[in-house]
Amino acid sequence: MNNIFEVSSLLDNINTLLNKNIYLKDIWIKGEITDLKEAASSGHKYFQLKDEKSLLKCVFFKFLQKRSDIFEDGDFVLMNGEMEVYQPRGDLTLKVKFVKKEGVGDISQEIQNLRKILENEGLFDRSRKRILPKYPKSISVITSPNSSAWEDIKKTIQNRYPLVKLNLIPTVMQGNNCADEVVNSIDYANSLDLDDVILISRGGGSEEDLMPFNLENIARSIFSSSIPIVTGIGHEDDFTTADMVADHRGLTPTSAAQMIVPNIINIKEYLMGINTNISKYLEFKIQLKSPIVNNINDNLDNLYQKSIENYLQEIDKYDSDLINNLQKKINIQESKLEYANNSLEIYNIKQMSERGFNLIENIDGKIIKTISDVQINEQIKIMMADGTLDSIVKNKTKE
Repeated sequence: MNNIFEVSSLLDNINTLLNKNIYLKDIWIKGEITDLKEAASSGHKYFQLKDEKSLLKCVFFKFLQKRSDIFEDGDFVLMNGEMEVYQPRGDLTLKVKFVKKEGVGDISQEIQNLRKILENEGLFDRSRKRILPKYPKSISVITSPNSSAWEDIKKTIQNRYPLVKLNLIPTVMQGNNCADEVVNSIDYANSLDLDDVILISRGGGSEEDLMPFNLENIARSIFSSSIPIVTGIGHEDDFTTADMVADHRGLTPTSAAQMIVPNIINIKEYLMGINTNISKYLEFKIQLKSPIVNNINDNLDNLYQKSIENYLQEIDKYDSDLINNLQKKINIQESKLEYANNSLEIYNIKQMSERGFNLIENIDGKIIKTISDVQINEQIKIMMADGTLDSIVKNKTKE
């Protein structure tokens, strides 16, 4: 029990042993580059070197890179460096000093060959990529139900657009069965034909973890889907063949979810803006048209007043004409009546004259009924039954 180490002490001892080993201080090693990452701020490169059986973590500091070849994922390289243990994580790491590009690894070459075939067949054509619905109602999510990717997707959708329905299709997203599982899930989503979009997503991982998404069967299944497909596989630097065939690619599961649904906050702000603009527009139009409306009202008032005045004048004229016409008719009827009356009187007088009663008129035709109706020396007419006597009044005697 005397040789009990703390973790840091043990790693210090291992590093001391590595430093004493001259062979490991200046070692040459070959393999295929995978999981290459470059720190944006420092420019240091972090990657793994692999062969058919094993992986070795590597770090290549910026200040050592000038003499070396530029390399990418899948490149087959010869490297020189020294071995050490990175104590914060306990990782056995190769500190790279020099890199010489030897060629392209077998796996990477197979991926590139497949991509050329798919490209020639038109699977990558931008013209065939479909536009996503603006307001999807339902989304199929192909991912592992216990993954952080699924949790990120649910959270993102709930925050951005809770109106949409998520249908999880549980799928194994790495390993030997991954490709077949993903193809079956795509076919299943298409057979249901219930969703507007299919989202294929998983979190980051090594190149081996993501390898199924570079296989031909997943690429062709995505191409054959009748429902638009969005991929959110790995991190921003991870780029698979599935991403190239998909209608749209998200850099991460979260960004893929953001791509599919709108932000309900933006929709509310947009609708509020429209409402405000409509209110301002209507207010402007009302102000613009107010003088015209007022003028129309004034014209209508004037027209109405003028029409009333015209109607009153017409009524007055009609009333006056009616009275005049009635008066004329009355006068005519009175004349006829008077004529008839006179005729009757004359007729009666003639009958009375035969019995000795006569009618006396002055020269104006006025009937003299009393001695007061005539003056001395006034000329009068006495109507007899058989004629008229003209006479002069010489004397009046009242009884």
